[in-house]
Order: sequence, then C-alpha cells, then structure tokens
Amino acid sequence: MKYSKEFLQQLYRTMVRIRLCEESLVEPILKGEIRCPCHLYTGEEAIATGVCAALSERDY
Repeated sequence: MKYSKEFLQQLYRTMVRIRLCEESLVEPILKGEIRCPCHLYTGEEAIATGVCAALSERDY
C-alpha cells in the first residue's frame, strides 16, 4: 500500500504535536501543579496517530 507524501507528513506532524504537548506537561507535573495521575505517552505517539488515522466517521 502506498501513501502520499502529504498524508505521511500529516501523520508526522500529528506525532510531533503529541510529543510537544506531553513535553510541556512534564514540568508542571514535577512541580505538583498538575495533581492527577499522568501516564505520559512518550515514545508511543505513532500508535495513537495510526489508530486515529484509520478511524472513519462511522467509528465511535
């Protein structure tokens, strides 16, 4: 199966967005500013990106 360059770039941007969001949470978690259980997804961004890319509007 071949994927377009644009689609692959979109997947990559999504993975980077997830990583940046998670990295921004580390300091507030360590400072105790976020006081809830946090299970970071670092290194597993491709899983969420791939699963979400495969979803259709009929999936719920």
